[in-house]
Amino acid sequence: MSDDDKVETIVIKARSKVSKTVTKCLRILNPDELDSSHKPVKIIADAKVAGKAITITEIVKRRLVEHGKAVDQTTGVQEKPLLTEEVDKDTPKTHLQGEGYEKPKKKVDAQLVIRLERSVGGNV
Repeated sequence: MSDDDKVETIVIKARSKVSKTVTKCLRILNPDELDSSHKPVKIIADAKVAGKAITITEIVKRRLVEHGKAVDQTTGVQEKPLLTEEVDKDTPKTHLQGEGYEKPKKKVDAQLVIRLERSVGGNV
């Protein structure tokens, strides 16, 4: 299933609680017995909180495997462009800017993206 509109996205912040996020992921990946649809989960975290995202992912995988469910994981890193203040044209230039150096207009930050999806091989 590669449709991004069917994927639940969870963004991990520094203030995110591990236990609450694990519970949320488990509810999406392992819904009630009445609901047979299993949506994949995409966990996105900035580089500063990548460790927390990895911890959450490992706990979710362990809990699903303990209950006989199989999980597929895809992990990647992507760039997250952040706009910074533009250089004012009226300010006096420093010696590097006067020699043709231009201050970068964008700062690039990294994000960790983890996609978890229930496998067909596990129990339903």
